[in-house]
Amino acid sequence: MNLNITLSTELEDESTSNNGTNITVDLYQVPTPLVIFLSCCYGTISLVSVVGNLLVLIIVAISRRMRTVTNYYIANLATADIVIGLFAIPFHFQAALLQRWVLPPFMCAFCPFIQVMSVNVSVFSLAAIAVDRYRAVMHPIKAKTAKGSAKWAILFIWVLGSLMGVPYAMALRVSMVYDPETGEYSKPFCRNVGIPIYWWKVYNYVLVCLQYVVPLIVITLVYAIIGMKLKDAPIPGNSEGERDNAVLKNRKKVIHMLFIVVALFGFCWFPLQLYNFFQEVWPEINSYKYINLIWFTCHLLAMSNSC
Repeated sequence: MNLNITLSTELEDESTSNNGTNITVDLYQVPTPLVIFLSCCYGTISLVSVVGNLLVLIIVAISRRMRTVTNYYIANLATADIVIGLFAIPFHFQAALLQRWVLPPFMCAFCPFIQVMSVNVSVFSLAAIAVDRYRAVMHPIKAKTAKGSAKWAILFIWVLGSLMGVPYAMALRVSMVYDPETGEYSKPFCRNVGIPIYWWKVYNYVLVCLQYVVPLIVITLVYAIIGMKLKDAPIPGNSEGERDNAVLKNRKKVIHMLFIVVALFGFCWFPLQLYNFFQEVWPEINSYKYINLIWFTCHLLAMSNSC
């Protein structure tokens, strides 16, 4: 996922940015009422994300009955959403709104790295939940012994998610770019200065595939297989079978709920991922006057998935 800290970063001519050439684009000036509305939306999403997911962590922590493998992964997903609510939502919004970097320089690389890592952890946790549900339905005996390995899987998810975000930490730095208001290179921006443009594009293509396209395809296929298995499951008629039938119905409810979570993730992130892909393939889209409003809409929808 290409996390552009400010839209003007993308509006700069990347093929000639090292030579000082730039393109000045007259973006739509967001009116004050809309700024207030967007601020309220982002603030609400950030607050709900942190508080709501913190409650999930508390419930899983204090209730022994809730300490299942699936709930461990859900708690891990909640942790990633809390990180997004604390670091990604407020800082990316203010940077895109102000069209300059006003935060401490170290946060230029830190905030995007955190968001990439958190999104990776979220989608990998959803994939882990799908695999866990697959084991529970297809291999119920073996699934009962998987609880001890869940913590190692969660650790691996965070390590892998962090490694996939390292290029952002390496590439992004605050540098002065051309300011049309002053006619000088005096505008602080957070942009890629550490990785060649070609490899930066390749990395972002791969990132979109690994953290969005491929996981969602795999998760969808896994839940489809589970759904067919549960659909064809026999409905017993004796007393012991009635208990098994209750377990089967409960599993169907859990699968249905988890499928909705995955569907919402795919829906909320699709517009921003699509924009990120097209702006790499066709950078000219950033010369559209209202592209900042489009970006705010896509980003706001993506961030709302953390609630």
